[in-house]
Amino acid sequence: MSESFYHRTGPRTFKPTPATESPWDRSLQHGGPPSALLLGEIERTLDGHGRITSAQIDFHGAIPRETGEVAVRTLRPGRRVRLDAATLTVGGRVVAEARCWSMATSAGADKRVEHAAAPLPGIPDPVPGPPFPGFPEPWHYPDAIDWRPVTGGGGRSGPAVVWTRVKVPVVAGEAPTPLQRLAVVADSANGLSRELPLDSHLFVPTALHLNLHRHPHGAWVLLDARTSLSGDGIGTTHTDLCDTTGTLGTAGQPLLVQPRGAAR
Repeated sequence: MSESFYHRTGPRTFKPTPATESPWDRSLQHGGPPSALLLGEIERTLDGHGRITSAQIDFHGAIPRETGEVAVRTLRPGRRVRLDAATLTVGGRVVAEARCWSMATSAGADKRVEHAAAPLPGIPDPVPGPPFPGFPEPWHYPDAIDWRPVTGGGGRSGPAVVWTRVKVPVVAGEAPTPLQRLAVVADSANGLSRELPLDSHLFVPTALHLNLHRHPHGAWVLLDARTSLSGDGIGTTHTDLCDTTGTLGTAGQPLLVQPRGAAR
């Protein structure tokens, strides 16, 4: 298992480790680690002044597993509401971009209301075997995360409820933020809740949208994911996000769904 997802090689440059590997091509990156990298750099810019409440991460294409540069810019400054963006550039091409709304917190707004359909499930004991059966081994991204399925997952089709815990930093030597730990795993929701077999179909998210009223407390994040398919090559994954104390918000992913070998 890699000791992190990235090594910082300069103020704004990052070298990916094998833990970022995509399941479809080991020379490419899974969407979770780049999402976490971009959000973390925006959080560094905020420096505690406000909390990211909505994040749209767009993948402009395949993300090579090569050193990339992150650039952050403020699109809409403000004391209470602010919009920032970050891009990841590899080989002179922007491969991913995050746009994040952040909001100032208020000490006087002390009522907490969270709506959950049922009590949260407990964290199960570890289960043997790979969390994503069907992908060729070794695949290092899953090894950097603790996966504890409650229902579904583990190679089964259909909705899945899975507790997750990221075991390594996003950037070596830097403590990951709660939002980064969430982003690392949120992009895996479509794989956990897949409705078609891995050996016959690709399902590739083009974006990850997070809508959060708060960030996780503690290391564990629950993904309650379900995927819907149109029957003509398009799908969506909707995920309810929780930690051990309650709900956090939701994640959404638009999906390209195609038979393996089809032209994209």
